Amino acid sequence: MKFAAVVAVLAGAVSTASAFTIHFQNNCNFAVWPAVGKAPNGQPDTSVAYGTKLNPGASSSFGVDDHQVGIRAWGRTGCHDDGTNCATGGCVGGLTCTDAGLNSGVIVSEFGYGNFGQYGGERTSWDLSHVNLAINLNTRLSSSDGQSVLCQQNNCPDDQAYSYTNDYAADRNSPLGQTFTHTFCA
Repeated sequence: MKFAAVVAVLAGAVSTASAFTIHFQNNCNFAVWPAVGKAPNGQPDTSVAYGTKLNPGASSSFGVDDHQVGIRAWGRTGCHDDGTNCATGGCVGGLTCTDAGLNSGVIVSEFGYGNFGQYGGERTSWDLSHVNLAINLNTRLSSSDGQSVLCQQNNCPDDQAYSYTNDYAADRNSPLGQTFTHTFCA
């Protein structure tokens, strides 16, 4: 009887666990090294870190617990196969960054849990940002609930990506558990 109760509790805990997915799509005619890192309040936290190499046309996905904050994702270009010595977007740690991309200097997508109370409840807040950074790749970020933003080197309006710290027109939020597609060379 005790075993059945433990299994029921564990099953309930598993069913309430929720995650969002960051899906990377490389539409460039060259390789891109996507990365994911965590840096709440600007402090790197290696508990969430991911990196890979995507050849042209390839894609990859990474899951993140819905309640995480300070998640950043970006694309690196011109790297060695192991993710080091990148022309743009480089980080400490090679393929899997240990600095959450804080030194990347390129456009990033940002994600974090928020409870908007009566104005939507628990949600994932997300955006593109190039505050004190550069736009190294034309980037589209879209969510599976139908929202999308696009920032290109020659056309990146304030309502599509943060260009300065208080640029709240770029903020988006979606229900928990979404898939966010980060498209390079959009």
